[in-house]
Amino acid sequence: MRGVVYHCGTCPYLPDREFHAFHPIPNPPPEPSYRQLMDWRFRRSGSHLYMPMCPSCDACQPIRVDVAAFAPRADQRRCTTRNADLTVSWMERGLDAERLELYRRYQDRIHHKPVEEDPAAFLVEDGGVPGGELHARDATGRLLAVSVCDRIDDALSSVYCYYDPDQARRSLGTFMCLAEIAHCRSVGLNWLYLGFLVRGCAKMEYKARFAPHDVLENGLWKRYASPAAPAVTE
Repeated sequence: MRGVVYHCGTCPYLPDREFHAFHPIPNPPPEPSYRQLMDWRFRRSGSHLYMPMCPSCDACQPIRVDVAAFAPRADQRRCTTRNADLTVSWMERGLDAERLELYRRYQDRIHHKPVEEDPAAFLVEDGGVPGGELHARDATGRLLAVSVCDRIDDALSSVYCYYDPDQARRSLGTFMCLAEIAHCRSVGLNWLYLGFLVRGCAKMEYKARFAPHDVLENGLWKRYASPAAPAVTE
């Protein structure tokens, strides 16, 4: 596959490191499928695909949850109970006034940064990859959380989640990941891809709490029953 490796600046995950990424040409490529590219460490950002290719670092490891085997932990079961009043539905991708206001508040309060000039380029443009969104609403119909997802063959890929920062007690990030797993089960999908697991980065390590899961290490999927359990190579 032809492409170019770009220096993208400071690593967003680990301190004192630089981030480099391989971008295929053309982008996105007509072949192979995005499902296969995900198994090669590619991810989608808007309409563009990339693969981390940092010198002397392979910390960005794809992680996928085995939907049929997934068993929620006690804290995840409590999270589901706390949010039993919410209704979750599958919707088309979009960025209307309601979603944009929620996204702006999430970026401001959770990540402490202004919204990019055109968030639709990241949240809506998909490069031809099919998918949609899961919306969580309370009993009054108020939108509390959105998970943007890709749907590929037998898998769902979680692209981005944003939620109401005033609802900290609900643990909406955890709840929406559980909602993604539930959606996979309801439509017969085998896998939920959660992007990259980056050990040593708190904002990325939470993904290991959803088990059993597989982590792509040195080109092989390894099964973990829990974050501390020994791996099994597939």
